[in-house]
Amino acid sequence: MFQTRTRQQTTLFLFACFVVVVYAVAISLAHRLSHFEKPGFIAIGITVDMVVIVPLAYYFLIVRRRGHSIVRLAPVVILSLVIASLVLPSGQQRALHVLEKILIPVELGLIGWIIWRTIGSFRQAKLNETLDPLERFRSAAFELFQNNLVAGAFASEIAVFYYSFGSWRSQAHCPVGAKAFSHHRRSGLGGIVFAFLFLMAGEGFALHFVLLNWSSLAAWIFSLSTIYGAIWLIADYRATILRPILVKDERLLIRAGLRYTLDVPKSIIKEVNPKQPAFGKESLNLKLMGAPTHWIVFSKPVVAQGPYGTRRRVRAVGIEPDDQNHFVSGLGL
Repeated sequence: MFQTRTRQQTTLFLFACFVVVVYAVAISLAHRLSHFEKPGFIAIGITVDMVVIVPLAYYFLIVRRRGHSIVRLAPVVILSLVIASLVLPSGQQRALHVLEKILIPVELGLIGWIIWRTIGSFRQAKLNETLDPLERFRSAAFELFQNNLVAGAFASEIAVFYYSFGSWRSQAHCPVGAKAFSHHRRSGLGGIVFAFLFLMAGEGFALHFVLLNWSSLAAWIFSLSTIYGAIWLIADYRATILRPILVKDERLLIRAGLRYTLDVPKSIIKEVNPKQPAFGKESLNLKLMGAPTHWIVFSKPVVAQGPYGTRRRVRAVGIEPDDQNHFVSGLGL
């Protein structure tokens, strides 16, 4: 395993060195195009090096060797096109425009392939009834992208719109044999979300017209981000209701809306206290607002799966279960 990781680091280093050399030569030649007798041919060479050779090197050195999905190549190609358009003078971008047109059907085919693979992955993940929709999205996205960060971000975006618009007839997820503990009533989560939405609507409407006097683009960017924030709050509220905390056999699955998920063995639960332990950033408050009534302390650090593929190392989490007595007894403490 150590040798495999060393080889991967070596190939990544070689690719980085190759890119640096290609870009350095390309930038140097681009600044001196006017000094050449036939600058058009030099511009074509620069375009091919940046838009074709660099992605091919990435494919053979990184994607193919590590067995990654060809989807990984798309961002490199797009980034190469953007950088080439910035490096080359506007009058020497004919070859670049030709490549962009050639890549249009390739891009359309790639989009179709991604859609096809996504549908297939979601259908396969849907068969696993032990996973709630958010975990199904993550499983399907990882099957597609083979990268935890990208899969987490992709799944989070889908989950936002699913929970905000498509989950209103759904029941709380609780597999057979598990005990579910809700944690949205005592905390007053519904009232908190409604208050936030009311403030966002009032202030967002007023600020939109204030910003219009300065910049219409800034006003619409602000308004769209406010609308997305409202949708995210609704989705998180619905996800909190539909993703209760689960206790099954010897495991504890702590779920807090779209924010965090922890799957831990009950054997590492050290204690449950009303006061927050002095763990600093390793203490994670899972309430949207306010102080938790229960802090679950672990005997060793665990990883909390956060939104958009983020992860956080924690030693204690704070919650407020609706049925507090049964929750503590369900942990066997």
